[in-house]
Amino acid sequence: MKNFKTLILFALIFVNGVFSETPESDLKNPKGEIEIFVAVAANFKNPFEDIRVAFLKQNPQIKITMVSGASGQLTNQIRNGAPVDIFLSADMDFPLTLFNEGFAENKPKVYAIGKLILMSQAEKNKTFSVQEHLLSQNTKFIAIANPKTAPYGRAAEETLKYYGIYEKVKGKLVFGENITQVNQFISTGSADFGFTSLSTAKAKENHNLFWKSIDRKSYTPILQGVIITSSKESRSKDKISAVYMFFDYLFSKEIQTILTEYGYASAEE
Repeated sequence: MKNFKTLILFALIFVNGVFSETPESDLKNPKGEIEIFVAVAANFKNPFEDIRVAFLKQNPQIKITMVSGASGQLTNQIRNGAPVDIFLSADMDFPLTLFNEGFAENKPKVYAIGKLILMSQAEKNKTFSVQEHLLSQNTKFIAIANPKTAPYGRAAEETLKYYGIYEKVKGKLVFGENITQVNQFISTGSADFGFTSLSTAKAKENHNLFWKSIDRKSYTPILQGVIITSSKESRSKDKISAVYMFFDYLFSKEIQTILTEYGYASAEE
């Protein structure tokens, strides 16, 4: 059974590719534009798209290219010289580490507070507790993001230990590199349940899926931090201005509305 599980997951990863190195640059701007590169934690990919669109409507002279993935993977890419201007992590630890190592211009600032949920593609009994769902004999696979590189995976692991069921369900766990892969395991039914972000449930394509909130006492608050990275190559004055303009925009009232729509809390709440 273990080998069968591994084969299923390997096939899915092979078909869907590696998400941490997939650039997103579909929004085109006029020639002569200022381009900034933003690394975004996988759980924040959907709200970031809305934020990017709103910002570019007001600043068409700027182009924003996004790369998304697990926060730990993105951190390593920044260390290795990836041309990133701003990094939106799914926690505070990874950006703080980069700051302490000299890879950031500022200490991380909380831009959003994430919420963990349990989700399934199949119809489930809403009266059951999280423990009852996961301990059920009908539950064969539970997807979580890699706790070593993905903060939401770490939160999921904390939750299982908080409820005292980690050892009982450990054999059912299957790991995605990030929330994006976990969501694919859920949507394809490859996993009976998956721990993911509330923003996933808020996405239009997932409105009909079963999901259940996780008690926020069961995991360390998911404070998501952002930094402006240090650049090996000198940035032009115009690019520096664009980077700081977008950084400040992340804390505007307009963005707070988007955060609420996707199930995030702001640091000011």
